[in-house]
Amino acid sequence: MSKPRRSQPPAQPHDALVKWTFSQREHAIGLLHAALPAEVVAAMDWDTLRVEKDSFVDRALRSRYSDVVVSARMGEDRIYVYTLIEHQRDIEPLMVVRILHYMARLWERLLLDRPTAITLPPILPLLIHHSATGWTAATAFQDVIAGEGPARAALERHIPRFEVRLIDLSEGRASNLVQQALTALGQVVMWCLSVAGDDERLEREIGRIAAALDQVLQAPNGLAALEVLLRYLAATHTRMRPDKVGKLLMKTAGPQAQEVIVTFLDEIELRGERRGERRGERKGERRGARMGREQVLLDQLAARFGKVPADVKTRIGAADDATLAQWAVRVLTAPTLERVLEQEAAPAKPKRRVTPRKPARRA
Repeated sequence: MSKPRRSQPPAQPHDALVKWTFSQREHAIGLLHAALPAEVVAAMDWDTLRVEKDSFVDRALRSRYSDVVVSARMGEDRIYVYTLIEHQRDIEPLMVVRILHYMARLWERLLLDRPTAITLPPILPLLIHHSATGWTAATAFQDVIAGEGPARAALERHIPRFEVRLIDLSEGRASNLVQQALTALGQVVMWCLSVAGDDERLEREIGRIAAALDQVLQAPNGLAALEVLLRYLAATHTRMRPDKVGKLLMKTAGPQAQEVIVTFLDEIELRGERRGERRGERKGERRGARMGREQVLLDQLAARFGKVPADVKTRIGAADDATLAQWAVRVLTAPTLERVLEQEAAPAKPKRRVTPRKPARRA
């Protein structure tokens, strides 16, 4: 028997997970309470916080980086927190230069809306990192500028100065992330980011998130969040069979997670990614799994875009399994409900080539 093909992980799984979680106001507030200096947290007016829609990471780099922009009033001004999450698991020595580039893009974007402004709003940069060694490069921009001695002293006032707030998720590293300030979903997401691709660490540490996962499942959109987490872990642990990932989560989360995990595994089966003998065992569960897929998609849509219109529910009920699977991935990153349900245009049929007839020979 030939081995079943692995499913392709969703494009930019890190970016999708980060955007889905921390673009929700509740979880963004938890992240900033956990990550920012106490004096900044105390000075910010959290009632005025909003999650900005802008992203400044080039599309080609979103498998390596994600970003989230949040703003709130701080005194008389509005402060922006630019959070960059990197997923490449190695150290970029000039990361502070990349962050300055993204900060400059944010300022440019803000000035488009304020063409008469004569001052810039403050931006606090935050870097979330995880690797085998932990972060070892500079976190202050001035530290990557060459020069020393009298020459450096003469230039000091002309060198830009700022420091990046670093949150290091690497194993065994002391981090200044205040874990208890995160929401339950924020805690689970941070853990998922920290173990991404490390199968041994996933199995060894998954018990640590049991209590937080229970809280996630008790939230109104808990089942939708569980599916997002399940898809992320399956996409970033490609050497581990999806059913093993599912069983690890089911064991950790308990019976309340079973429906979503069974639905996920059934979807893999329908795509030809489960072993043949599993199909015979699960034929009687297909109808319930179908209803579960529809409900999870509805929960995801409601979590991102609010109340789901009746006509959208009708479309979901009439869609085939392949279309539902496509929408379930697209809902993680699409900016609007309409974009989630867009039908892709059918490829144009090639024009039939007409061969010109040869003229008849004259007698």
